[in-house]
Amino acid sequence: MSNRSALWNHRDFLNVWAAETVSVFGSQFYLIAMPLAAVIILDASAYEMGVLFSLEMLPFLLFGLLAGVLADRKRRRTIMIISDLGRAAALAVIPISWFFDALSLPIMYIVAFVAGTFTAFFDIAYQAYLPVLVKRSELLDANSKLETSRASSQIAGPSLAGLAVSAIGAPLAMTGNFLSFLGSAAFLLRVKRKELVERVESCKSVLGEIKEGIDIVLSSRTLRGIAGCTATGNLFWSISYAILILFMESSLDLSAGWIGAVFAVGALGAVVGALLSARIVSALGLGRTIILSAFLGGAPSMLIVLAYPSNALLVLMPIWFATGLTGVLYNVNQVSLRQAITPDRLQGKMNATMRFIVWGVYPIGGIIGGFLGEVVGLRLTILIAGVGMLASIVWIVLSPIASIKVLPSVCEEAEETGLPHGSKDTVCRA
Repeated sequence: MSNRSALWNHRDFLNVWAAETVSVFGSQFYLIAMPLAAVIILDASAYEMGVLFSLEMLPFLLFGLLAGVLADRKRRRTIMIISDLGRAAALAVIPISWFFDALSLPIMYIVAFVAGTFTAFFDIAYQAYLPVLVKRSELLDANSKLETSRASSQIAGPSLAGLAVSAIGAPLAMTGNFLSFLGSAAFLLRVKRKELVERVESCKSVLGEIKEGIDIVLSSRTLRGIAGCTATGNLFWSISYAILILFMESSLDLSAGWIGAVFAVGALGAVVGALLSARIVSALGLGRTIILSAFLGGAPSMLIVLAYPSNALLVLMPIWFATGLTGVLYNVNQVSLRQAITPDRLQGKMNATMRFIVWGVYPIGGIIGGFLGEVVGLRLTILIAGVGMLASIVWIVLSPIASIKVLPSVCEEAEETGLPHGSKDTVCRA
């Protein structure tokens, strides 16, 4: 039986897949409703939008490495369930505050930070959990399925979120995200399999384990290249995204419904990318697919500056489609490569270090984006960000990734880079 058909019979994976689908579907309400609430109800400036975005991502910088240690010490599924419930509780504050006429930017800042903190712990535990749940040879297939589901939910999600914002207002529309996190926790509770990965009993301190995670990323030319490329791309993307909703709403005169439609077209591109990922990897090889998708993902971002009220949809929709397609190609394959070459006992710390590096730049980019938006204007800020995203490819061009045809094993990467692979709980397998 093929790996692909095997996953359809994998009950626990299907529950995790369902949890991710419900969670991401609801998150579309947050991604659109939260910034629109700040812009429309609270009349937030470009700088204030940058601060709001930065506070949501700041926990990855503050707590990301600690979350990795926790993910390797505790049950990852339990961390994910607690995080889902915590995010639901935090987001419930927005509609409640609005109902009692108490909604303010400080409240939104606090909610963004608290929800972002739970997201940091969830995301790191989630990526470390998948290699425990499925075989390493099934990682590409599993990640493709998860990305297909994520992208599929994003097609309907933004459109429904935009309509909900138009119909009932941004604060009430965020209840969709609240309900989705509760649904995600319910599906995760249905997972029966216990985590059987052996943990090495150690007297290492938290700082010692954090250093171990940093070492495994920095000692690997492959992981170092992925971290550099993704972090650079994310830095400049966050500069753009911090002011993007403001640009679309104020400079392009797009309604909430049309903004949602643009994001939905991007999700359609992501579905296509996820469905074609295996064929493209088969034709080009894993490494070349990663490099090509990184290059093609950065190039369209510069073209956003060509959008004006008269042609906004004609410009933005193709750009979002291309960005969604290449983004999924890049993420499916680089995440699978990272998971495949890392020993199970280090998955949490590796993912935490990667998240610290590649998502820790988001709050920095958000502040820069808000500042530049005020000083040089929204359009020029987006152009600067697009050029920076395109330049991020240099990191992986200079790494050995281009020569990788298929997913290597833990031992193959260890022999090349000196990764730790001699301990009794490290399984060398493809």
